[in-house]
Amino acid sequence: MPVFLLINIPGATIEQYDQVDEGIGEPRLGEGQTYHVAGKTEDGLCVVDVWESREHFDRFLDERLGEQLQRAGVPQPEITEVPIHNEVRD
Repeated sequence: MPVFLLINIPGATIEQYDQVDEGIGEPRLGEGQTYHVAGKTEDGLCVVDVWESREHFDRFLDERLGEQLQRAGVPQPEITEVPIHNEVRD
């Protein structure tokens, strides 16, 4: 089931995000990932990802993302998983 993940990371910095992004390398999106956007919030960072399934995200986290998050010292994220009811593209 497709999901979007709302990922809040209080205390994270843009520098940490850039370090993780660089460490992931190519391809930028994980298998089963169709969208990614990130931005600075008042107290950290917010990321929104769209995945074909939560299992796709979990595999990406285990195989590529997790190590980079640890290397950059990114604080523990708060992840909200939302099943996708509708998606509109331009």
